[in-house]
Amino acid sequence: MNDIKGQIIKLLKEKKHTESQLRKILHVKGEDDCASFSNALKDLEENGQIYYDESDHYQIFSARNLHKIQGKISIDKYGTGYIILKKGQNEEKYIVSEKNLGGALDGDVVVLTDIEKSGKLRFKGRVEKIIKRDPGFAIFEYDGKEFIPYGLKNNITFLCPKSTLTGIVAGHRVLVRLEKDLHAIINGKLIYDGKLQKILGHKDDPDIDIKAIAARHGFMPEFSDKALKELEKIPSCVTSEEIKGREDLRDKTIFTIDGIDTKDMDDAISIEKDNDGNYILSVHIADVTHYVKENMALYSEAMERGTSAYLANSVVPMLPHQLSNGICSLNEKVDRLTKTVEMKINKNGKIIDSKIYDSVIRSRKKMNYDDVNLIIDKNQTVEGYEEFESDLKLMYELSKILSENSKQRGNIDFYSDELKVEVDENGNPLDFKQRYQGPAEKLIENFMIAANETVTKYYSYMEGPFVYRIHAIPDPDKIVEILKTLKEEELCDSVIADRLINKIKNKGYTSKDIKDFLESYKNTENYTIISNQLLRGMSKAIYSHQNEGHYGLSLTHYTHFTSPIRRFPDLEVHNLINHYQTYEGLDKLEKELPEICEHSSFMEREADTAERETMELKMAQFMSEHINETFEGKITRITPSKMEIKLDNHIRGIVANDDIIRKPNKNGEKPKYKLGGRVYALVKAVSIPDRTIYLVVSKEKFKEETEENNIEEEKTVKTKTLKLRK
Repeated sequence: MNDIKGQIIKLLKEKKHTESQLRKILHVKGEDDCASFSNALKDLEENGQIYYDESDHYQIFSARNLHKIQGKISIDKYGTGYIILKKGQNEEKYIVSEKNLGGALDGDVVVLTDIEKSGKLRFKGRVEKIIKRDPGFAIFEYDGKEFIPYGLKNNITFLCPKSTLTGIVAGHRVLVRLEKDLHAIINGKLIYDGKLQKILGHKDDPDIDIKAIAARHGFMPEFSDKALKELEKIPSCVTSEEIKGREDLRDKTIFTIDGIDTKDMDDAISIEKDNDGNYILSVHIADVTHYVKENMALYSEAMERGTSAYLANSVVPMLPHQLSNGICSLNEKVDRLTKTVEMKINKNGKIIDSKIYDSVIRSRKKMNYDDVNLIIDKNQTVEGYEEFESDLKLMYELSKILSENSKQRGNIDFYSDELKVEVDENGNPLDFKQRYQGPAEKLIENFMIAANETVTKYYSYMEGPFVYRIHAIPDPDKIVEILKTLKEEELCDSVIADRLINKIKNKGYTSKDIKDFLESYKNTENYTIISNQLLRGMSKAIYSHQNEGHYGLSLTHYTHFTSPIRRFPDLEVHNLINHYQTYEGLDKLEKELPEICEHSSFMEREADTAERETMELKMAQFMSEHINETFEGKITRITPSKMEIKLDNHIRGIVANDDIIRKPNKNGEKPKYKLGGRVYALVKAVSIPDRTIYLVVSKEKFKEETEENNIEEEKTVKTKTLKLRK
């Protein structure tokens, strides 16, 4: 295959060729040769090495000669597409407007043409063609005559055999996989061949929008018949035979700490102190691989899903509930099989010794964060926790030491604006609240990080295959640009910012410098803006078969080991640990790990997107009941075409340039809008399909409209609102 690719490239460097000409020159004959040749052409085109032109010729892809670029397009919910390409030490950003998407979906590999410069390292372009759908899922709604795209910014539809439409009625929403090649254009509508994957339900069904979001991102609640058949053979309780050969820890004081509503409990903890004053911390993780093994359909489907997706008040699990909430969950007062990481930690928080082994535990209590916070933070007594108070306070003592260590080494603790939504029995949103991280939540985080690091160090020293959680060093130019913006918007002290900029430019900075910069604004009103801006400049953590360290945590060795019920990489780490007990099958796993890591990273991103879109959906549903009402909020982002506003009720909306009121005040001065600035926001319209809230903003309060007195500008706002709602 690689040899064929090399020969194709060599020929195309000389001149253009059609596919038949290449076949003839390369003497491609026979079924195997033809398949290899076709795959080689496909790979070369998808990787942006060759280009297929309108005259049916292949040629070398040269951005300079063709005046085109190729890349993966990201499309935001407002319909704007973006392609980011590395150019030396810099990044070039190509922007595609909604009208120029040409049928592309979020994640597609596309070729852009009509490239125009629109700023430093910024360009505009139009999608000429789609090279690869990734994965090509889209939602359509049947109106009784045709399929209308739902929540898409493209005027597209699809063709499929009539035989596949059995049972579909008006109002049904369906999941479709679209092909990349345009079939036809009729009355301005782009038509693709499509394969109907699933009828998701009727538009009036409860939670149909959440089902659509989940399906579009690859999360289906159903498991295959084969997986369900395997499930029948898995016991519902631990047998005496299964305990043999395991360390019996059932007499230890072990418990879980989770959210009140958590049903899939991966981890339990216990603590002691030895005669030398060292902490003996043990983290016990559900041994899912005892039940879900490599050759099983349950394992394959877990790998395909990659992770559980938590969508508002529902969850699409990676493993069936019989496992995730049953035999694999570390439920209270029942025997469970676990993998234990036992760590000896000195008074300075250094792990001086560790052991990893198979075990059996019996959790004494299912604790929740709220109760534990009352005990360790408020020094209150909580009924049912009396016998565990001393252990909890010892854990808190250790957690504070680990937190200080983390702080000293440069772990960047970004502000979290993660929300939780309260819904009624029908799933309708009632309220949005900031997720709170108290000392109990931090305690569990610290202990899980310690276990993850310990496991990674132990197995990486064996120099065999392993799954790592890596986080790359951020692009220094991007961080510098963010710091300059923060300075210009007067959100931070220019002297402090310049000091960090100089360190970055002289390549003498670490994650600790960014952490210290962020910490200096922790108690200011601009902290959330500064944190979110810097977070935009960070790389995305991913899974890899090669260890490159974790920048954000400032650790050289890290993995995910502690959540095998809900994350496949953790399950795979457990699987690798099993293989290291016999050293059998490691060669096979080594070949598979790059693809496993890449797919797991992809599905993690899909889950994050699905979770974000679900929250946006609930926000849109909530605000649809508040059209024409005014709220207060803060400007969190400014782009050439719009502003983003975070209202004081945590809900986010957007403001088009035409909806920014710039009426001069009594002194004739026009209002200035800047990042972090406070504004009044009137809810102009809401789009449920697009999960978008449209606002009108002003620096002054919107005056109440009366029959006798209507301010002309407010009339305009009202008229625009009514038009948009229609």
